[in-house]
Amino acid sequence: MLWGEVQKDGMDATEVITQILQSSKFYPQINVVLIDGVAVGGFNIIDLPKLAESLKRPCIAVMRKPPDMSAINKALKNFPDYSLRREILLKAGKVYSHRNFYFQVQGCVPNIAAQILEQATDNGNVPEALRLAHMIGAAVMTGQSGNRA
Repeated sequence: MLWGEVQKDGMDATEVITQILQSSKFYPQINVVLIDGVAVGGFNIIDLPKLAESLKRPCIAVMRKPPDMSAINKALKNFPDYSLRREILLKAGKVYSHRNFYFQVQGCVPNIAAQILEQATDNGNVPEALRLAHMIGAAVMTGQSGNRA
């Protein structure tokens, strides 16, 4: 398990994730990076192509449902660097749908990403590693896990 912190609504998510993973003793064992969406800490948007290129690993952003791009765009307009954030968001690429999964991928082709998601998921729409990470993160931050994991 690795732990790091990003700035709420900041612009450091890509760099923080890259640094945490590359400096980890686990880095040689990492085959793929699964992320719960392309934003963390509010609207700290991960530059998915940059992350995949820096880590030299496929990176897959998994979502429970298709993103509401209209609502996201409206929210992003509240930031002074709206254009930059929107550009980074769009670089993540097309949102793919496969069975119960919605995802964006960089570093491998979508059909391989879909196979990875199927193999990493026991039950439901969320890969087991993300489900557990979500539960642990919620427990650390609030004292208890939530019911959405």
